[in-house]
Amino acid sequence: MIVPRPHDRPVGTAAEADEVLETFRIGLPRWPVFEAFRRNPLLRASDRIEAAAMAVAVIVSLLAISVACALGTAVHDAQRATYAQQHHSRQPVTATITDDPAAHKISRTNTVTMTARWSAAGAEHTGAVTTHTAAKPGDHVTIWVDNTGALTDEPTPASRAEIDAVTAALFAWTAVTTTAALLLGAVRVLCNRIRAIGWQNGIDALISHEGHKPRQP
Repeated sequence: MIVPRPHDRPVGTAAEADEVLETFRIGLPRWPVFEAFRRNPLLRASDRIEAAAMAVAVIVSLLAISVACALGTAVHDAQRATYAQQHHSRQPVTATITDDPAAHKISRTNTVTMTARWSAAGAEHTGAVTTHTAAKPGDHVTIWVDNTGALTDEPTPASRAEIDAVTAALFAWTAVTTTAALLLGAVRVLCNRIRAIGWQNGIDALISHEGHKPRQP
């Protein structure tokens, strides 16, 4: 007959379950930003301020993305409506050159401003139009006029609204991020100054303490 000894224990599923259990702890990632919020006695107040400023700068930069997207959407809708109104209120007409281009100064782009006549909105109109240098009196050129028949610029393509929206969004995000980076840089300079003063005070105190030590015979 086998007598169980005191230090023996029965082998079973409960014992196996106890043996595989492990404890673990979930902590903050060891990033410089998170280190400022740990209970570390070696961290100075200036270190925590600098880390907090960095965290704020990163958060502001990320939040600026959504603000920039919203601004870009608003600019896109506004500009698209403006360009659509231009296409609705402007139309091309044919104008007839009435004077000699030799009497006008030719620009660097080989264009010249000449007097022309056109009919629009039920009336005859006369004005200065820009055309190529080869034009002569009696030639026909295409111009753009508004609902009253007055000379105006060619309407902007509706696709330009997308470019305007992207430009506005990028400009807004860049402005916010640059401002946050400049403020972070200013905080870093201030913290470095504070740390330098602290180091200098510590060195001065150490030198003063060493100078007052009694000399050994």
